[in-house]
Formats: sequence, structure tokens, C-alpha cells
Amino acid sequence: MINQKRAFSGISGLDKALDYIRYGDNVVFQVSDIDDYMFFVEPYIKQALADNKNVVYFRFDKHLALIEAVPGVRIYEIDINSGFETVVMTISDIIEEEGPETHYLFDSMTDLQVEWVADWMMGNFLVVTAPEIARSNSVAYFSYSRNHHSFESVARIRESASVLLDVFRDEDHMYIQPIKVLDRYLPTIFLPHRVDKDDPEDIKPLTNGIELARFYCIVAENGNVDSARNLDNWERFFIKKQALVQEYEVPSDIRDLCRMIFGTDERMLDIAVRNVNLTDLLDIKARMIGVGSIGGKATGMILSRRIVDKHLPDISEILEPHDSFYICSNLYYTFLIKNKCWGLKIKQRKKRGYFPIAEILKEKILEGEFSDNIREQFRRMLEYFGQSPIIVRSSSLLEDGFGNAFAGKYESIFCVNKGTLEERLVAFEDAVRTVYASTMDESVLEYRLQRGLTNSDEQMALLVQRVTGSLFRDVYMPAAAGVAFSYNAYRWNPSIDPNAGVIRLVMGLGTRAVDRTDGDYPRIAALDDPSSRAMRGKHVSDYAQHKVDVLDLSINAHATVPIERIVDKMAPWFKAVMVEHDSARESELKQLGMDREIIFTTCENLLRNEDFVGGIGKILKTVEREYDYPVDMEFALNIAKDGGFVINLLQCRPLQTGGSGIRTELPQNVSREKTFFDLTGGTMGGAYSAHIDVVIQVDPKRYYEYPYNQKPAVARAIGQINQYYKESGKVIMLLVPGRIGTTSPELGVPVRFAEISNMSIACEVSYEGAGYLPELSYGSHFFQDLVEADIFYASIFENKETTKYYDAGFFGSDTSVIGKADPELQESAVADIIKVYEVGDRGLRIVSDIASGETICGIFDTEGK
Repeated sequence: MINQKRAFSGISGLDKALDYIRYGDNVVFQVSDIDDYMFFVEPYIKQALADNKNVVYFRFDKHLALIEAVPGVRIYEIDINSGFETVVMTISDIIEEEGPETHYLFDSMTDLQVEWVADWMMGNFLVVTAPEIARSNSVAYFSYSRNHHSFESVARIRESASVLLDVFRDEDHMYIQPIKVLDRYLPTIFLPHRVDKDDPEDIKPLTNGIELARFYCIVAENGNVDSARNLDNWERFFIKKQALVQEYEVPSDIRDLCRMIFGTDERMLDIAVRNVNLTDLLDIKARMIGVGSIGGKATGMILSRRIVDKHLPDISEILEPHDSFYICSNLYYTFLIKNKCWGLKIKQRKKRGYFPIAEILKEKILEGEFSDNIREQFRRMLEYFGQSPIIVRSSSLLEDGFGNAFAGKYESIFCVNKGTLEERLVAFEDAVRTVYASTMDESVLEYRLQRGLTNSDEQMALLVQRVTGSLFRDVYMPAAAGVAFSYNAYRWNPSIDPNAGVIRLVMGLGTRAVDRTDGDYPRIAALDDPSSRAMRGKHVSDYAQHKVDVLDLSINAHATVPIERIVDKMAPWFKAVMVEHDSARESELKQLGMDREIIFTTCENLLRNEDFVGGIGKILKTVEREYDYPVDMEFALNIAKDGGFVINLLQCRPLQTGGSGIRTELPQNVSREKTFFDLTGGTMGGAYSAHIDVVIQVDPKRYYEYPYNQKPAVARAIGQINQYYKESGKVIMLLVPGRIGTTSPELGVPVRFAEISNMSIACEVSYEGAGYLPELSYGSHFFQDLVEADIFYASIFENKETTKYYDAGFFGSDTSVIGKADPELQESAVADIIKVYEVGDRGLRIVSDIASGETICGIFDTEGK
């Protein structure tokens, strides 16, 4: 119900015509010229100041200021380039601080359309800001320009406004046509009113037929009816650009076009302007759902493909074409607003609600619904794909950019795409909601917090890709997939050239290449020496892939299956290329009376294909040159019986290589008594040198003996310790048995990245008594987190040439201070498993030399003695 307390417009005739403005009102003016808005603004501000009211002016438009800086008026300069979320959150905070009965003035909302690309976002701005004004029991003036916005956007403004006035003028008079006046009733309130420009107090409703006829002539002259306005400004803009293609013209504003589609990252825009043309952009536009940017992941995929097309025409012939669709970024905010999530979003952005509100908002997102218009566009897309499997992938504005990869943070959801159209639509909408909801995952929030991105716009666009592959009866998968890096930050052999790049390759879907696999080992190969193995065991099948990720059509789901379960479904030629036998192990078993096949894959035959390895290398180096930065790329590979193959480039982003970027000098002649460990390889992080303050050491034997179902408690305790030292600025080293971040406690410690985010050094330590072994997971999303967080990594083996020396009992005489993190930890069973040593006064240092690959940790001075 409307507030009964009156606020005054400064024009008594207007107050009478509208039965007064009330506190809580949002008054919106539709005008042809900004001067028409100012006609009403000046008396509004003058009256507010005369009444000793708090006056706030939000300044963001390019037109001249509506009012001068005068005593009693606070002017807030709003940077609309910072994005929708940042702008509305900033305004929300100011409204909360200013308190009730404040008189607000906003610049023209039309300029928001120009900066935010689409009418829809301008409408969203009022939809979320108007309730803030109402809740604060204040009053605000807004305006927008006539004939600049779609009918749909104007309808949303009408819905959100308390008072909507259409303003016209001729030589002698101003006219107002009240379109909406909420909860006020006068016999003449919705009639056109004439305003004497020389005497604004003289406002009269038009009741005479001749006067009304003259008024509607003015309305017609202002072009208030235009069929093109059925289209959003975004659509009208691209229709004009389509005409340029037909006339063979090159637009001068190609960078602005790229900005609309690819986002605002200037480095990415530089790459785009050099490598895409108008036809490319219009092809992208044809596959967009909604309006706004396509996000970082989609941008990287498109630009990498265009670079290959332009600079490597021979390689381009073996690239599999893509037919992806893009669900644009503005749809994410529109979804939140439609489903009444915005209030929670505001609370979640504030420090006290950052984590607690996130889970509530996540559940709300998962329950959300899409508009009929968007659902129809989803249907048309699904009709295009037919029953080909698709994947819905995150493509947020900050994702896959320079400095922020968000690798593996957001969800990607496979849709096997079977069933009726409506069944497929339901599954697809569930996938979209799941990716949207993943913006509230703890790991995402921790990542944003750690990288100072909590106040940055992170609209979620989506990339919808056809899943490339072949059908093996009821199983669908590519021959292989993986991730390739133009720079190899993990050298396991001194002869390897880091600049040649490295590949992490698996059979089947690439999820197995980017996730830390349990009990399985993807193939890692240096592109300058693909036959070199990073890890070798007693048997060739020890460090190999035994399971494969597929789409199982019998259950309509993504699945992980043993290779032996699907090998009979493969054609003989495919099996010959992809599947390997451990003949030696089979012979050993046969001698023991067990006639059993040991099958696995290391993708060895693919890595022997010089065209494939050379092609990947050329692609990486060419894209790296265009980016002027190392890159990593995700890809899939399909093979043919005749030896042919095609590569599908799925993703490309700048590669964070880590390292402190300093020159290091290894200490000489450090005694064994003062050496914690000495390694020749098995590290990642480049040249590194640091004084260590805290060592967290997990005892392998005691961890192994700890009950299986309680092992996750060790990971949670590490998280508590990590949180305790969060603001300390201390250099912390963590040592755990087996794999860090595994989901299987029998293979290592199942910490989440958020639980080790404050560590400086992370070491995986082998313990053969329990089968705990480090895994070279370079290329996985978890290890990308380590690189981005500049966490130095080392693998320490009991019996391997890369470990010259390791003293597990180096701190045996020190007292553990685990109780500092939480006194209850000191009294728990994990205190016997986790030891926390504060060694800042011991002179413990670590130095890693990138040239020799040697790393020494021990007690020595800065001169290395």
C-alpha cells in the first residue's frame, strides 16, 4: 500500500494533478530531450533543499550535469563501466547509508543502455533499484529517452515505476501524459495535462476536443509508435551491421562490436580485432540466446579457432568445425531478478553474508524458472542439436582471462540429450540452473575472495557445445581428449625444453584429463620428447589409464567405466590404436595360474603420430604468439581407420605459469643434519626461494592406520589450520602422504583447495607401506589452482632418482602447536596425525633452481651456507 506521507515536486500544479508524490515513489519521466527532464528536476531539488531534506544526485550520464554542486546536495559519481552488478550494489549501499526521506536524482537511464549494450539491462536497473528506494521510504526521479528502447523494456519500466510521466513540448507549452500513478485516484489523473513553460504552476488537464487533437498531433510528430521498437536495441544494432555485410563495407567500430560480444578485457579485445571480421561476429550473434557478452570461455574458444584459421590454413583443415550456442551474460542477472533472488544477492555481496547467504541463494537459483520467450529459444536450439549429446559449460565474464582462470570452479553439465523434446528441455534447464547455482559454490567464493574479486561483476554466460565423439554401441566418447600447454612448467627431465610445451592426454572424454583421477594416471608428454615418461613403475601398466569417462546412453548419464568393460564394443582397428596390453604382467599372472588380460592405455600410438603431436605444437605456439602470453588449450581428438584424425579445439586461456620470477642460487655443501629434503626434479613453480615460518606435516603411517571413514576429518583439520594462519602473512609448507586434493582417502588427503589456499608450499610424499604415491597432475584444475595461487609444488619419493634425500623426522624434537588453530584439535585424534611446527626462528629455507631442476630445503643462511 502506498505511503500517505507527501513529498513535494516543487511545482504545486503537478502535485495537485498527481495527488502528490509520496515517499517510497519512483518517478520516471519519458522525454525527447534532456532539457525536458531538467524542467522538472530544478524545482524538485530546490523544494527538497528548502524543506531541509537530504538530497543525493547519482551522476553517470554523458550529458551535462542536471544540477550544479551546491550546499546540501551530495553528488556520487557512478562508474557504469564497472558493470551492472557493481553499479547497483554501490547504489544500494549508498541508499542504505543515506537513510529515509532522502530525495534522489538519477541521470538518464538511456546512457546505461549504451554502456550495457541492451535495453533489457536498463530495465533490470530500475527493477532492482526501485524497491531499494521504496524500502528506504525515500523518493527518486529517473528519466529515459523516447524512441530509444524496445516496447518490452518500456513495459518493465512501467511495471517498476510508481509514477510514469510521458513528457512532450511545443513552442509554447510542455505536456505531461500520466501513464502510471500508483494507488492514486482522481477523475482527470490520466488525462494529458498542459504546462505553461513560463508559469509551471499552471497545469491543467486537457478536456477540450480541440486541445486534445492538437496534443495527439504533437505525440504523432514525436514518433511514439515505431514497429522497430518491438526489437531490443541489441537486435536493432546488429540488423544495421548485417546491412554493412550485404554492402561489403567494413565497420569502423569493429572494436565496439567485439566489446559487445567478447567483453571488456582490453588485451582480449586487441586479439579479437586482429583476428575476427564482421562476418565472424554476425555468425556468433546468430547463435546467441539473450543479449550481452558470451563470456571468457566462449571468447577463448572462438579466438583460438580464428587464429588457427588465419595463420595456419593447413592445420585448419584438420580442425573439426564447431556449432556452439551462447547463452549470454545478461540473462543471468535477468534470471536472478525474475526469480526474486536479487535481494539475497545484495545480502550475499556484503562481508557478513558472503558465505552464509550463498547456500540459501544457491538453493533459490536451483528452484528458478525461465521466461516463456527464453524457453522457446532453448527449444529451438535443442531442435537444432537433435539427439546429439551436448555439454553446458560456464563462461563467466572473468573466466579464462588474463590473471583469472577460474579453472574447474564452476560446473559443466553433460546432457545426453535423449527422450522427447520436452524431456530434453527439462534436462537442459536443470543443467543451466546448476551452472548458475555454482556461482555460489564455496570454492568459487574462496577463489574470488583470495583474488580480490568479491566486488567485481561476474555475470555467468554459458557455452553450449556439441560433444564430439563416436558411438560405440551404447557408449559415446571421442578417441582421446586432453589439455595442452605452450609452456612446460614441470620438467621431469633436464633435457626437456619448457618452451616446447606439454600435453596431458586421456582416452575418452576430457574430464579425466582435467580432474584429479582416482587410481588412474593420464599420459603426460613433453611435446619435444613425447616418448619420455614422467612416471615409470615396475610394470608398464602401473602409471597408466585403466578407466575411461564416457556418455553411457543406457543410463543417459556421464559415467566412468573400466576399459575392459567397453573394449569389446570397439572396432578392431580402434582397439589396436588405443588399447595396450601389459604382456609381462600377464605372464607373471599366468605363472601363478591366473589367465587374465591386463589392458590399459597410455595413448602411446597417438603420441607416435608426428602429425598430431606436431600439429598441437604449432597450434600452441601460434596462439601463444597472438596472445603474447603462454596459453593452455582443451581439445578432443577423433580418429579414422585410415589413420586420419580431426582436432576439436574446445577452450583456450592464458596460462598462469607461477614462480617468484627471481634469480636463485642453490646453497653449497649443506650438511645432511641441516637438510630436510634435496630433490632433482619433481617440482612445479619455477625459480623459488623463501624463508619458511610454519611446517604442517601429516604422518603417513598414522594417517594410513586412521579409520577410513574418519580420514576426511584430517582434511577438515588442515582447513582449520589454513584458516588460522590466513591473515598472518607467514610462509607455510604442507606435506601430506600421496595425493593432495584427491576424492579418495585411500590415495591421499581429500582437502579442497579452499582448505590449503593460504599455503605457500605443498609437498606430496610417498609412503610405499600404504601405497601412497604423489601424482604428476600438471594440467588438472586442482594444479591450476596451485599455479594461480603461486603455491610451489614438490613431489617427494622414498625410492626414486628425483629424491636425493628426505628426512621425515627432521622436526622430531620440535613441539607441535596444532592447538593454536583450535584447542579442540589438540585433544582430538588428528593431533597424533598432523603436526604443526612454527620454525620461523630456525632459519629454515627452501631454494629451487629452474636451470638445474634442483630444490633444497633446510637450515642455511641467505648466502646458501
